Amino acid sequence: MARDTVSINKIALLATGDEIVNGDILNTNSQEIAYRLLSEGIHVGTHMIVADHIAEIEKAITFLLKDHSALIITGGLGPTSDDLTRFALSNAIQRPLVFDENTWQHIIERLKRFGYDTPPLSNRQQALFPEGASIIPNSNGTAAGCLLTHHLQLIFMLPGPPVECLPMFEKICLPQLIQSGLQEIIYHKHWFLFGVSEGQIAEELDALAKPYDCTTGYRLCYPYIEFKLHSSRKQDFNLLVPQIERVIQPYLIGDGSETASSLLQKELQKLTFTLSIQDVATGGLLETLLKTPATYTYLKFDASPNDAPHVVIKGLNEFWQNVPNTAQTQLEIDFPHAKKKNSICAKIPFRGFRVKHYAAEFICWKIIDFLKEFSTKYETEKR
Repeated sequence: MARDTVSINKIALLATGDEIVNGDILNTNSQEIAYRLLSEGIHVGTHMIVADHIAEIEKAITFLLKDHSALIITGGLGPTSDDLTRFALSNAIQRPLVFDENTWQHIIERLKRFGYDTPPLSNRQQALFPEGASIIPNSNGTAAGCLLTHHLQLIFMLPGPPVECLPMFEKICLPQLIQSGLQEIIYHKHWFLFGVSEGQIAEELDALAKPYDCTTGYRLCYPYIEFKLHSSRKQDFNLLVPQIERVIQPYLIGDGSETASSLLQKELQKLTFTLSIQDVATGGLLETLLKTPATYTYLKFDASPNDAPHVVIKGLNEFWQNVPNTAQTQLEIDFPHAKKKNSICAKIPFRGFRVKHYAAEFICWKIIDFLKEFSTKYETEKR
């Protein structure tokens, strides 16, 4: 059951840029910022995206400030003619732009390091900020941000590139929002459900949550459904969680807090031997998911029959042979060194190219089970 949030102080997120409006790039800043805010108990009320038109940006700022306690604006702080955010903000709150000499000196020094003895005059606009604003330094670029208070509302202006925007948000904006009293204690938990669709499970979970002051949420991240539970009431949250977990238990890998591939990465780092894998099913996706600098020494993807332990993976023939109108495909996993049943033949959903992702996570799940058994056997034999 969703809570009535009318009385809750909420944050508005405004992203600017033709490239976002036109779909050339994703608005990843707002996604990450919203996630971090909610994890700290700060509610986001509205997301908005506008093109690089000063009148549209100004109108959006005015609209969002009517119903929100704070506004975070990202993008449009560069040196070019379409970087208009600072001018739109100045118009919207009726504060003149003031040149900040310290910011200009930072821009000069940074550009000199990249071979510009005389910075272009267009960069000077990056040192303009609304009167009374506090500057947020940018250690990864020339576009400094700022924060200011307008009619008791906090306004943040941040650059668009995520490598610049997100560290500035984390270091300055988030602590400032927490200190401002916008934070509410939030109890939250999420689970990754495998082998079930949202349509199959949502009605039952929502019915369980209905008597409680809790909010449920669902996100498709194939082949998983991420189920999220939030509440500001500890008692309601603690009463509901065990009921939820009884229903979703058949669809959890481990405790459900991680995907199988993430969990297997951690398990691989505990090994005292090398695991060999012969994968002729996922087209290299399994190796891509598992091989990292931390797991590299524990994995070998050119397994031979003499390697111990090793895993042989075959299947997905319908995918590789481009068979149309197929609902399922077969996946085979063989564990020659397992004590018990040493092979798994499973029918898995065929959803086009996504079948590889389903197969890879299913394989990781079964390898985790195999490693638990083999590791015990291996350590016993070593003694």
